[in-house]
Amino acid sequence: MTKRILMFTVLGLLALCAVSCQKLQARDNLNKGVQAFRATKYDQAIDHFKKAIELDPELTNAELYLATAYAQQFIPGVTSEENQKDAVMAVETFQKVLNKDPSNRTAMAGVASIYQNNNQYDKAREAYMKNAEVDPTNHIPFYAVGSVDWIIVHNTDSKLSAEDQTKLVDEGLSYLDKAFGLNPNYEDTLWYQNLLLREKARLVKDQAKLTKDNQQKELLAHYDEYTAKADDWSNKALDVRKKNAEKTAATGGIDINK
Repeated sequence: MTKRILMFTVLGLLALCAVSCQKLQARDNLNKGVQAFRATKYDQAIDHFKKAIELDPELTNAELYLATAYAQQFIPGVTSEENQKDAVMAVETFQKVLNKDPSNRTAMAGVASIYQNNNQYDKAREAYMKNAEVDPTNHIPFYAVGSVDWIIVHNTDSKLSAEDQTKLVDEGLSYLDKAFGLNPNYEDTLWYQNLLLREKARLVKDQAKLTKDNQQKELLAHYDEYTAKADDWSNKALDVRKKNAEKTAATGGIDINK
């Protein structure tokens, strides 16, 4: 009986040692992958990160680095099969992280960024909105929703109705208001407030062309109102740019408003 207990104890210790050794090897591959990643040797980095995940499937950092390595290889605007494969692999790998941790902010931001850089704006918008839900004190995802809404409306090729465009403009302005409340010194937020208000002005002007008399006058009055507000945000953006430049110069070139 004593020999049997000893045998099981030894086997248990050996199993623990094997698991421990695997985790150590996984960490070693992760570290080598990070070194290759920093040296922009993304193919080597990808091989190391894959090996790390194979040795330790719970090593989330390896999955995040792997997805980011695919993202780094992806070239925005290039539609080649190889390039699109990098985009797909990046999204799929980030998604594996989200399947285990639905609130992982890094993975959410990574998915949204790939979609936006691949001109998949509807998917990017949805991803940024989810990111804003789980990271409500961060101005960036709120700003991102507003900026993508503007891209969708501004680049529309008549597939969206005027009503749908108006909804997106109002949604974008709402998200930018939240972004501004969280960080009033982030210049891009103010510029997109300006841009979305100009789209709103354009939409009411287009509507005014289809109407007459008092309704047309009312719509044109709204056009003047939105244009004036856009000018105001543009001036605010220029003021913020000046203040940020002064702060950056005072801190030795470090941008503290990102």
